[in-house]
Amino acid sequence: MPIRPTNLATMSATIAGAIAGLTNKKERAKTVRVTFETGHEQMVEHGGCRTLETGQGGVVEISGEPRVKFAFFSGTRCQGSRALVSGNGTVSFGDPVLAGAVVIG
Repeated sequence: MPIRPTNLATMSATIAGAIAGLTNKKERAKTVRVTFETGHEQMVEHGGCRTLETGQGGVVEISGEPRVKFAFFSGTRCQGSRALVSGNGTVSFGDPVLAGAVVIG
């Protein structure tokens, strides 16, 4: 079975989440801030798939350390959902990202 780009993004984000879950407690305690269109902010911890809060519009910014990696997914679960965007550090989006879940690594 061929590996499609959307599957590769999902696998990479899942692996990043798993690796982040193996770091020491001090590393896991770090969080990033996800800012929505409404101005609402959600703090998200490293490691694993996290569901984003609903009713706030799309994500316009993610704030974190330069080495923090992230991937946003279309559904409320990371596995089986389409990866919308990924990157690292602090990023502002010109067009809001309508995501339901995020992996922070």
